[in-house]
Amino acid sequence: MKKIQAAVIGCGGWGPNLLNVFFSNTETKLRWMCDLSAARLEFLKQTFHDVQTTTDYLDILNDPKVDLVAVATPVDSHYPLAKAALEAGKHVLVEKPMTANVAHAEELIALAAKKGLLLATDHVLVYTNEAQYLRNIIQRGDLGELLYWDSVRLNLGAVRNDYNVLWDLAVHDVSLFYHVIGRMPKEVLAVGTSHVPGHPESMAQLHMFFDNSFVAKVNVNWLSPVKMRHGVLVGTQKSVYYNDLEASEKLRIFDRCVTCSAEGKTGYHLGDVLSPFVPPGDALRNEVKQLVEAIRTGKPPIADGHAGLDVVKILEAAERSLRSGSLKVPV
Repeated sequence: MKKIQAAVIGCGGWGPNLLNVFFSNTETKLRWMCDLSAARLEFLKQTFHDVQTTTDYLDILNDPKVDLVAVATPVDSHYPLAKAALEAGKHVLVEKPMTANVAHAEELIALAAKKGLLLATDHVLVYTNEAQYLRNIIQRGDLGELLYWDSVRLNLGAVRNDYNVLWDLAVHDVSLFYHVIGRMPKEVLAVGTSHVPGHPESMAQLHMFFDNSFVAKVNVNWLSPVKMRHGVLVGTQKSVYYNDLEASEKLRIFDRCVTCSAEGKTGYHLGDVLSPFVPPGDALRNEVKQLVEAIRTGKPPIADGHAGLDVVKILEAAERSLRSGSLKVPV
């Protein structure tokens, strides 16, 4: 079967991961890599010897052999690059967040549908085996009624001056949350502060509110001396703790909850703690496998353009909340 020929625009922070997976995958062929830095491309040629390089993305769009274009550039450039690629008849994978605003995301979805092309968002966390396991037990009702989600994503460094920590870090947890829960919040409230003069918010908390009493919170920070990637999802029957930094046993299921009698007295159920076996896997390879299948069959991947749009809706609402003095705003 013909290999899907791929090109990567943007070979900086995340770009090399895409280069590696397209280069080593048996069903794809890495045809182009594009970056504004010629020196960067020269360095990458030491690894990807036979891959064509260019500092002008139009070379990629004008190549009729290119099937799929991956955009791994700063957020503000996602929309124009993805739009140009779709107009050139290419399938497109866009780094998260898909665009910097809802209107541009909606336009890309409409354009992809008109052209009959794949538009996907690189929400790589949703392709982990742990995310699929968590989604499955939620859908089965193993946790009971969901009460709250509380996640933390902290690290030191990578302070940006083009967009704030919500768009940079919270997008990871929001995309994961959106996938495993399968619901959109009705309202959000965001609180944030900049501790670096002349830069956007470097720490923030995002609260998401749903129709019932379910609430989700994401805490993100660029200034923490300790790296953290963990969270808890609490239900009326069981709860799940996850830690993405663990090499194995990233998930732990607690058979523990607060109980309430008919008379209104509260108590505690204290049961076992389970560390389920989740088969190891490579999230990015899982993602590319789905992209290839989507191009060949038309079956959408987990994180298609609509998933990208919904995450942008949440982030845009969070931005409105920040600018309104941290008021609760509708999504």
